[in-house]
Amino acid sequence: MSSQPQSTAIKTTKRVLTRRGVMWLGQTCNQRCYFCYFINRIQDHKHPQHAFMTLEKASRIADTLRFFYGNQSVDIQGGEPTVHKEILALIRHCHDIGLFPTLITNGLLLSKPGAVAPYQEAGLRDFLVSLHGTGDIHDEVVGVKGAYGKISAALAQMQDASIPVRLNCTMSKPVVPVLKQVAEQAIRYGALAMNYIAFNPFNDQVTGHRRTDTVARYADIMPILTDAIDMLEAAGIEVNVRYLPLCLAEERHRKNFYNYQQLSYDLHEWDYQSWLWSMMPTQMMRDGNPTPPFKMGVGARRIYTSDPMRMRDNYERHPVRMGAKYKLQHMLATAQQLLRGRRAMYREEAMVRAARDCGYTYGPACAQCAANGICDGFHGDYADFFGTDEARPLQDMAATTDPCAFIREQEKVVLAEDRQWAL
Repeated sequence: MSSQPQSTAIKTTKRVLTRRGVMWLGQTCNQRCYFCYFINRIQDHKHPQHAFMTLEKASRIADTLRFFYGNQSVDIQGGEPTVHKEILALIRHCHDIGLFPTLITNGLLLSKPGAVAPYQEAGLRDFLVSLHGTGDIHDEVVGVKGAYGKISAALAQMQDASIPVRLNCTMSKPVVPVLKQVAEQAIRYGALAMNYIAFNPFNDQVTGHRRTDTVARYADIMPILTDAIDMLEAAGIEVNVRYLPLCLAEERHRKNFYNYQQLSYDLHEWDYQSWLWSMMPTQMMRDGNPTPPFKMGVGARRIYTSDPMRMRDNYERHPVRMGAKYKLQHMLATAQQLLRGRRAMYREEAMVRAARDCGYTYGPACAQCAANGICDGFHGDYADFFGTDEARPLQDMAATTDPCAFIREQEKVVLAEDRQWAL
């Protein structure tokens, strides 16, 4: 059965910088996925980021995302946010301030009849469900027997309630053989988008959870992933592939591949400015007050040569004296200049994250690739495992430094609440 009841969704090829934020409530979870970014914090009950924060603190973070950073939607996650005793109150608060909430969930606590309805009533905009395989494979990689049956029941409830659903699937080695079966489930439950995510080391993953028996070679991933993308696109479902070298994609699928430079133009991903702030330790733990927010280039850990926010403030304090027609033209030109400046900062931030924070590297063949300027290359420890000989430099196009060179051809899903800024 295939159904897409989310009739309020439309699609666009327009690419703008995202206005979505993210918040972590704490690393308390009812699963033990070895590929989890925060697995050590989930297992260690004494870790300062393990316990959930209070509703009051989470609401203050939401207020900052909305009113300081201008985010208009937010991904709420844990750990597992459905475990938080006041999650419905937080969803209601986010909705009421115009920060439309998405819940990232494993679905375990949403499988019982009637479990989904309260979230819809509280103002939840959509679910982003973590489906890491099918059947016993899903149960194995998330560490909970019977998890697949529960997530399937939760997805069926979401579909019956016409709540928009998107899916995440981390492509660890045991999951790769069933990527097409995951695609079939996305089609069956009417998902708006399917995200296939490379198993790359972030945060706690760098401490021994990545091994040759859990990390798949790109050469093994790509034939199956290519078929899965074709299946999903034939069904009208948006497909996003995260953190794989761009050269691995078939030409028709280059539009679906997202490295760090492309993330800012995915309205389902996170705004770099607010992301820097919300991932600071104090914003991820129970104790302590949120730290003062900052803009890129003003107190952030990145130092930039220009600050569009400061430029905008200076213009508003000292408007140009000219006729109304030419003043409007000047304001439009200034706005375009500021946008170019913001895009340049986001691109620089993306490159810093890839190279310095995540240790991406380029192989010898990458120097000959036309997409070298917008691709992260190979994750450093992947290169240590398998080398970089899988690189297939793109030579059928001119070299580009435009992060949207490929992705502007992709049709992205836009829900009603995002139309004003996304379109």
